[in-house]
Amino acid sequence: MDAVFGIDLGTTNSCIATIGEDGLPQVIKNLDDEFTTPSVVFYDEGNEYYVGKEAKSGMSVEVDRIVAFIKREMSNKDFNRTIDGKKISPVDVSALILKKVVDDANEQRSYDGLPPIHKAVITVPAYFGNMECELTKQAGRIAGLEVLDLLNEPTAAALSYGTNGLEGKTFLIYDLGGGTFDVSIMRMKNGELNTLSTNGDHHLGGVDWDTSLLDYVFMRNNLDVTYEDIKEERESGKMLLAAENCKKNLSKSEKASFKLVYKRKQYITEISRDVFEELTSELLEKTVDIIHHAIKISREPNVKIDEVILVGGSSYMPMVKKRLQREFSCPIRLDNLEPDRAVAKGAALHAAKLVGNTSPKVFIGTDLASRSYGVRCYDNAEDKRYVANVIKRTDDMIYQGTHNFCTISDGQTEVLVAIYENISEKDAIDLGKCTLVDEKKLVWGFPVEKGTPVIVHVSRSSDSTVRIWGECQGKRVDFIIKYKGMYSEQEIENMRKELETKRV
Repeated sequence: MDAVFGIDLGTTNSCIATIGEDGLPQVIKNLDDEFTTPSVVFYDEGNEYYVGKEAKSGMSVEVDRIVAFIKREMSNKDFNRTIDGKKISPVDVSALILKKVVDDANEQRSYDGLPPIHKAVITVPAYFGNMECELTKQAGRIAGLEVLDLLNEPTAAALSYGTNGLEGKTFLIYDLGGGTFDVSIMRMKNGELNTLSTNGDHHLGGVDWDTSLLDYVFMRNNLDVTYEDIKEERESGKMLLAAENCKKNLSKSEKASFKLVYKRKQYITEISRDVFEELTSELLEKTVDIIHHAIKISREPNVKIDEVILVGGSSYMPMVKKRLQREFSCPIRLDNLEPDRAVAKGAALHAAKLVGNTSPKVFIGTDLASRSYGVRCYDNAEDKRYVANVIKRTDDMIYQGTHNFCTISDGQTEVLVAIYENISEKDAIDLGKCTLVDEKKLVWGFPVEKGTPVIVHVSRSSDSTVRIWGECQGKRVDFIIKYKGMYSEQEIENMRKELETKRV
């Protein structure tokens, strides 16, 4: 059978895992003999790329040639970065990171005479929309992978932990990574894993704790600047690394020193864990607010949480567990060495199941997406347009449905079907709270009376692909949710061939 792999494509670190001979998931170390690889890319003047630890070390000297935290930009239409005249896209950078973790794993596997890696499941934040998912798949293909599936990170983590004490429980996955935060409420029953709700923010993560710490040091030393003011300057990368190291030290000790070099002058600031936790408490409260909303929109009203599982490297901060212990009267689980590897392991388990390599003890039942999709409608009574959701974020990930609409005036020969994306779980949403995805005319060519039925069908597959089609008078118009900025099949193939020749 083909070997398959699970890849946690993280904001700050990435990780790859497979299934060992004992049937258990195992993480493959990189060439630095580490389990995770920094998701950082350095572009040198010779049009070569360096990814991982070597690239991250360059943050202290050449930040203008470094790209980091790219996962946060995956759906940012305004992202604009060029290096030596070369336009950099989030998909390009993600492909380089994926290729790095795969190349390193292949190097390790070659020592044992094992074949190269081709097939993988890649994880994404549960709060990623369809656009981010599609772009992630394109990055995987450019990196030379057959992307078997995309898997929500909390679901992957739950699969990793699934055989270890979760049977019969309703639990909450709290996934605080370097740049994104996800929460999912799940239930394990008879080996089937069902998601009751999901919520998150892919612009909230450990790096926000780092920048808050850096801003505090600026303030303490009366420098009258913030990280936002200097983030494009050459010294900013080194400052951010210093902030990250100080944060990690404060997770182990009650006090730590922050050594800051700004405009060729060194500042040393002693910081206590109490001060650090106080100045970042608002960030932590954001995660608690997101949890409360997940509970509010859960499929089961007043859901009772039996256990909280902490996932993601930023969950190591003591303040996280301490705050959640105040919030929940249940065990808060932080397994040693697991938070930053659990997602990749769960993805490997899912990949093995997809190709029939294993008989898993845990199956994915109901999973959820993070976006709703609707069509633009007209309210005669209030004389306004609104969006009627035809598939909601609280619907099953794998979903099929039919919705009935009608023409609004006599003599119509066509209708304009406009598809919108939103984050609401409601049936009807204000137009201003939605984002237009696509619109097309449904033309049947002869006049009909007011109220003539217009039928809208919708389906969503396990990889988040949404298809919508409208029908009226025997005519049909189809949508597969696509976005501007996607690469064509030919572009993907050309980029794959170019990247295939490079060692990152």
